[in-house]
Amino acid sequence: MKNKNWRFLCLLLSLMFCVSGCNFGGSSQTDTPSAQEKENGQTTEIIVPGGKEDKTEEEEDKEKTEEKDDKKPQSKPFWQSETSMHYENLTAVAAAAQQDYRINGPKRGWMSKNGKLYGYYDGCYITPAMLVKEGYLQSGLNTTGYEILLIDGDDLARYDGANVPSGGRKFCVFAAVKQNNKYLLACADGKAGQISQSDYTALLARYNQSHGTVGRLSSASAEYGRILNYIGLYEGKFENLFVREIRKDNKYASVTFSTASNSANIKQYILKNDDGFWEVVYPNVQMDAYPINAINKLVPDFNVEVLPKYNLAAWRNMVKTEQGGAVAALFSNHLISSKSEIAYQCATASCAYFRLSDGSRCVAYMNGEYWTATRVDSDIAAKNYFMERTGVDYSFIILDD
Repeated sequence: MKNKNWRFLCLLLSLMFCVSGCNFGGSSQTDTPSAQEKENGQTTEIIVPGGKEDKTEEEEDKEKTEEKDDKKPQSKPFWQSETSMHYENLTAVAAAAQQDYRINGPKRGWMSKNGKLYGYYDGCYITPAMLVKEGYLQSGLNTTGYEILLIDGDDLARYDGANVPSGGRKFCVFAAVKQNNKYLLACADGKAGQISQSDYTALLARYNQSHGTVGRLSSASAEYGRILNYIGLYEGKFENLFVREIRKDNKYASVTFSTASNSANIKQYILKNDDGFWEVVYPNVQMDAYPINAINKLVPDFNVEVLPKYNLAAWRNMVKTEQGGAVAALFSNHLISSKSEIAYQCATASCAYFRLSDGSRCVAYMNGEYWTATRVDSDIAAKNYFMERTGVDYSFIILDD
């Protein structure tokens, strides 16, 4: 009986062991594929709630594409891209024009005309195409509708939307283009912001050079005397002046003169009319080799047509208070009998002008090796006399009537 019980107990324990071993083995297969399964390329995968799910090839490809798209930089809206392109091109144009202006501007008479970059001797506004042609700007840029300005950056900075770089807070070149009823602007140092169309118009109006009819002021007018008085105040002395001419519009005047004690020391001043009072705003133009460019930098709304056509700097050290050969011609032509009859004279190496004590006027011209002299009726007649023989405007030696 004991042996039967013992055998039953052993059988029961054996069955329990087998059941336990089967459960253990099943658990191992679920976690790790067997060696044989690996060799056959087959694996068993557990699917649990919330875990990885089987996907079709199409779904996996879509997921990979979306992952790649997430890594790409997001494209900007079209108008932002266009604005960025314009600012880059505007900066390139402004930098090229600024360099050309600095190198060639003075001798070519480049100036601000009503706020835009203008070539006085070229007779036209400067364009991006001209900069490309001259090698200062690369070709291929889209510059349609671009305008090149020559203004003071501080003037631009007054308007809402402007953000002028520190390097542009001076009189320099800007480029502008209209976009969505606003104007984008940039200088050589980068973008300068955007302003409304009305503000853009107001900005350029600050450089308006149309101040009425340009003409020569009569020496008989009261304003003529007032202008000379203001020059005396500026120089701090009241001395008799030999005036060649005063040209003016309704805002500015140019005065060419010398002192009575030295007719060869010819000066030229620019004056501004401020509510009936004249003040000197640019003295000693005669020292500037390129007066159009030089004056424009300091007085950009000055109409250069107020200036005489001659350039006094080109005649420095060539003007004389007395020309012996011309005086001898006056004697030989019986125009004077004594040097004391000469109240005024001014001359160059080939031309001379005289005002005699009786008010008559004489001109002398060196024709070949000899001087000839004759009387003329007026300062205009004297100017024409020299122009016909030399093709040069000698008004700077001719005393104003």
